[in-house]
Amino acid sequence: MSKCDLHIHSRYSARSEEWLFRRFDFPDSYSDPKELHRQSLERGMNYVTITDHDTIDGCLQIIDLPHTFISEQVTTYFPQDPCKLHILVWGISQEQHGKIEGVRDNIFELQHYLQIAQIAHAVAHPLYSINGQLDASHLERLILLFKHFEGINGLRDALLSDLAQILLRQLTPEKIDVFANRHNLAPAHAEPWKKIFIGGSDDHGGQFAASAFTETPDAESATKFLEYVRSGDCSARGHGGTPLALSHGFYNTVACFIEDHFHEKLGPSAALLEKMFSRFMEGRDPTEFTLAEKASLAGQAVLSGKIFDLFKPANVSLWKELSGYFARPEVKAKLAERLDAVSEPERRTFLMANMVAEQLTFRFFKKFVQQIGSGNMVESMQAISAIAPILVILTP
Repeated sequence: MSKCDLHIHSRYSARSEEWLFRRFDFPDSYSDPKELHRQSLERGMNYVTITDHDTIDGCLQIIDLPHTFISEQVTTYFPQDPCKLHILVWGISQEQHGKIEGVRDNIFELQHYLQIAQIAHAVAHPLYSINGQLDASHLERLILLFKHFEGINGLRDALLSDLAQILLRQLTPEKIDVFANRHNLAPAHAEPWKKIFIGGSDDHGGQFAASAFTETPDAESATKFLEYVRSGDCSARGHGGTPLALSHGFYNTVACFIEDHFHEKLGPSAALLEKMFSRFMEGRDPTEFTLAEKASLAGQAVLSGKIFDLFKPANVSLWKELSGYFARPEVKAKLAERLDAVSEPERRTFLMANMVAEQLTFRFFKKFVQQIGSGNMVESMQAISAIAPILVILTP
């Protein structure tokens, strides 16, 4: 059998679809294309592609590597309709990418071009509303226009993938006739009630590549693999996403964003933050360091000439709250109680995030109330501002 993750993002997916990422100008992904290529092959994929948002730049970084082909995730719309839709297209050339770019604003023109050019394609996460506009009429028209649908999406909740497969498997010729008459739209394919399912991880953080994928009979080339996909001789494999996986990817993107944009400003705090976040992502106590690690962090601070930055009020206040919280015996006992029986890093991380958000919010809010009660407006704002960045990061 041959396998390929047919839905995955790299750092070339520059503009995020998530409102929170857009609000803070976060990119959609920080994953390096060559690292995704390595990970995918290590995890059993026979072929590798990247489906960045409306660009093939990520694919062009790996196209000279073995077992690759060019793909993208196309953003499209029904005419005079703000509902944003995603279509995955695979095995295209740079010239075809240019033609897709010219027609993608109209889903009817896009579908017609993909069909005429015999380009393998599928509707991505059919039940996920990208911008809150998706309704039944959109889904009915997608059913009439497209043969292939993403049956397993490794990022979105598995329930959405399961429900999509159930709904699409229950289509009948009679239902297709109802949809066609309702929308005055003829089906674009023979036997439109029979759908083909593909799978992809939809990974954005470089952590869950190949968690969902598409499987075909043995294919001696990428071209043959995509022929199998187009003909329907394929199946969706792997598993759907969870809220934990989604939040884990969010935490990773935030960490990369902070390192990318604030590394110089953080000075010696950057190494400390990196260590803490690494432990946090592994589901470990983020404030517990060995003597060697403490010496290493102090050495980096001395060499940078900014050791005293570690003792600025903002750093001291936040570090004091974090380390003080995790050092308390009852907190350690509670962490052990919750985490000892949990092996998955993403679940351990989620449980810790929940505890941190709850407890630190309470403690800083208590300070806020005390300062307000004493008439100290400036100090009260400092108490709230200290916790706000943590809450934004931990909220997912």
